Amino acid sequence: MRYRIALPVIAMTAVTLAGCGPDQPSDGSRADGSSSTTSSAATAPPTSPTASAVARTPQLDAIGVIGHSGATGADSNGDGQDVPENSWATGDNPDVSSVYLRLLADHPALAGHNVNEAISGSDVSSLMGQAKALLGHDPVPDLVFIQSIDNDLQCDGSDDQNLAPFESAIDEVVTYLQATAPGIKVFFVDQWASVKAYDDVAEQDPDLVRYLSGSGPCDTFTLHGKRNPRAEAYLQGLVDDYFARIVEVCDQHPGCATDNGAMQALALSPEDLTEDFNHLQVSGQAKEAAIAWQQLPAAWK
Repeated sequence: MRYRIALPVIAMTAVTLAGCGPDQPSDGSRADGSSSTTSSAATAPPTSPTASAVARTPQLDAIGVIGHSGATGADSNGDGQDVPENSWATGDNPDVSSVYLRLLADHPALAGHNVNEAISGSDVSSLMGQAKALLGHDPVPDLVFIQSIDNDLQCDGSDDQNLAPFESAIDEVVTYLQATAPGIKVFFVDQWASVKAYDDVAEQDPDLVRYLSGSGPCDTFTLHGKRNPRAEAYLQGLVDDYFARIVEVCDQHPGCATDNGAMQALALSPEDLTEDFNHLQVSGQAKEAAIAWQQLPAAWK
């Protein structure tokens, strides 16, 4: 998912294409949030990690993903719905070649234990509920992927104040996962494609240019449809700042790793984008899977 989302977590009957300007919300999603494995508990606010420890099996026999619609396969079939089988992390569509399918080749006990608790439209405040739902599965996941930045971008001048709460919430989730399921591994990915790479594709589509045009600090095209380098730099800086906070948290937790920002280098093509401009088709999901697989620590494979 990108940074220009305008639908809340609940199902919607229409799509509002919005930017990150002061009068444009940025915390929704194109997809309706439905998923065969998603729990309603994932909407709960973050709480302190107080749950009793759960047991994991010695072998790698379950993985899971939490986060926003970047992880749900949202709109990848072009119908506005979540498509978990197309998820770069846990999907079972061979055309995606997800991390799950790549791991399955060497870990047959993983078969069928690919849990997707991500919720379209969610932000960092939803991660704790998703994490709790994830650890309610049997077998308990041994490896958890987390994809969460986009909907936390405020783009209204308040991001500097939002970074510390964001970092605190990320730390709380990692602490909870590792305290509740000792030995669990946690892997974060950055936002897919840089702002410049996204806008390079946008320039080829007049509809996408109109969608990105505005006068807000994150509107990377002007009202006249021209590239706005200042807004591009500002938005890229925000993405980098949020990811830097994730890296800081991960550095404090053994068994936590990131893609080192590699997802930013995703080679985006026009064909990779869904019709809502916010998500990735199967081809884009496959690119995400390949990058995540390359960056996943070898010892975890």
